[in-house]
Amino acid sequence: MSTALSLSVPKVAANAATKHPMPAVMYRLLGVNEAVPDALAILPTIIRLDSNLEKRLADVSRGDGPWRERTAKRSLEDGLAAVGFRRAHSSALLITTMEALPIETEVFDYLDFWRYSIAVATVTTSLAYARRVEGREYAYAAGLFHDVGRLILEENDPAGLSIVRSVQLRGEIPWREAEQSAFGYTALDLSVALARAWQLPEPLVDAISGLAQGNRTGLTGSLRDAALAARMLGFATSTGRRQELSPEAGALIDRYFDGPAGLRRRVNALLESLTIA
Repeated sequence: MSTALSLSVPKVAANAATKHPMPAVMYRLLGVNEAVPDALAILPTIIRLDSNLEKRLADVSRGDGPWRERTAKRSLEDGLAAVGFRRAHSSALLITTMEALPIETEVFDYLDFWRYSIAVATVTTSLAYARRVEGREYAYAAGLFHDVGRLILEENDPAGLSIVRSVQLRGEIPWREAEQSAFGYTALDLSVALARAWQLPEPLVDAISGLAQGNRTGLTGSLRDAALAARMLGFATSTGRRQELSPEAGALIDRYFDGPAGLRRRVNALLESLTIA
């Protein structure tokens, strides 16, 4: 294992946060939500603080997906109004997060990692708003950030993670136990520490840390159920007992995305729009 992984998890997270700082626009995005007066008018102002973000959102609007016809040949303000605050805001969060973490991966596929994270973020948002949980304005960000520790494990020690990954995929011991044994902490522990090191909003940190504590209520509950749904639908490699998609998650996916195939099309279209140079 690398010497970096012999450090305490807060130290590893602090080093990673220094190497991959979140842009100022990310914090501005996290500070605005639908409950803020004139949120849809504020959002374009925030987006224009980052020229690359503005360009990437234009790329998204022209790419395949349910937003294409509503945003084609429109101003930023009109395009955002056409798709609505929540979708535009979540796309901006995704763009800034991915741009801040350009990590080369060998053990797992980088695009598959984000495909899974986008699916979790999307379903978390649907569940959190349907349940009207506290902190639901951070639902999409919680999905994006809940597994970033895995990226940092890969960056710090790809050889070590490769060994751990092979153990995990054999399904002989729980995934977190394999990570704990090898590194002294889990990818989820590192995700929580990273969220704190980046000084993300406390409700967002609490939602991610609640996963480690086994919390099944509030925003953490929505995040947990969304992660399970994403795994059940094949967005992430999974082992162990096969479970069915919960009726609640299935109903929301059917309602908002025309079923699992529609959710997959939306996730793929968004990811493809963001990764085309």
